[in-house]
Amino acid sequence: MRIGLLLPLNISYAPYLRIYTNILDKMDGVEYDIIYPDKKGLHEPAKHYFDVQTEDRVSKLKKVIYYYQYSRFLVRVLKQERYDKLIVFGQQVAVFIHRYLSREYKGKFIIDYRDLGLDQKCKGIFRQILGSCAHIIISSPGFKKYLPEGENYILSHNFDINILREALKDVRTEPYQLSQNKGKLEILTIGSIRDYEQNSAVIEALGNNDRYHLTFAGRGYAAADLERFAKEHHVENIVFTGYYDKSTEPDIISQTTFLNIFYPRRPTHETAISNRFYNSLIFRKPMITTVGTIQGNYTEKYNLGLAITNTDNLSERLEDYYQTFDSVEFEKQRTRLLNEFKRDYDIFENIVKKFASCLE
Repeated sequence: MRIGLLLPLNISYAPYLRIYTNILDKMDGVEYDIIYPDKKGLHEPAKHYFDVQTEDRVSKLKKVIYYYQYSRFLVRVLKQERYDKLIVFGQQVAVFIHRYLSREYKGKFIIDYRDLGLDQKCKGIFRQILGSCAHIIISSPGFKKYLPEGENYILSHNFDINILREALKDVRTEPYQLSQNKGKLEILTIGSIRDYEQNSAVIEALGNNDRYHLTFAGRGYAAADLERFAKEHHVENIVFTGYYDKSTEPDIISQTTFLNIFYPRRPTHETAISNRFYNSLIFRKPMITTVGTIQGNYTEKYNLGLAITNTDNLSERLEDYYQTFDSVEFEKQRTRLLNEFKRDYDIFENIVKKFASCLE
């Protein structure tokens, strides 16, 4: 069985690829090629890559032109290689080559869907794609709100299953306290620093409050503006650490009290589950999320932190959560949700194995 894995971006920016390759690598008789557009000019090793660079923050027209060019490259490669089956990552790739997929690979390709995008503008085409694919994999149940009804959506969360299994084995039976940073509650925003409005509201709500310390670790298009906002408001209990090596992430998270995942109420944000969300479960860190989002729904259902609509009285609410924190109940609810995600993975793994074998 030869399978083509079609990416919409560089390999190093697609951590979800490993979720599949970890399964395929263990299967006898299965070979696969990774095909990707080298948007960053990294020249990552793969049998085929589209050697044209582009920036992330370009106009929509330029993005359309880029993916049109990439789609023509893809079709040439697919005609040359004649793979038995395909796994297509990203709705933009599927939309641009939908005619070829429907004609040459009907019932022989998987769509892996991890964010809203071009499919929302090309709903008719995307329905045709769903009618032609073998399976549609989504990374969050929140996407179902914006996807066609009546389809069998399979969940594939953005985590390393081995890390999740270790987290489930790590059972704490004795009560424990949440971490503090030199007697202060540490609020950590880690990863890509975006969403200026929400993060500036958090800074304003907790800035220069002696009970709190705020850390922003990572880069992103809002980082510089947020740092400027903090300086203009003379906020002293805050630090922007910038880039960090991924290997240091566990140490950074272990020192925090709450993980900040306060996102805007936009379709792209309210539907997705962030890496911070999974890290909050793995590292036992209550989170700050947004009411009405998929992350907020999980937070409220399992009492894993605060789901807020705005930052009014945020200091008081965080303090109250900290003072009434019940580690035994937190462990119970955390384990429940991790087991739910584990069951989702088991279903996904079986689907991929069957797809990549001769059983389907």
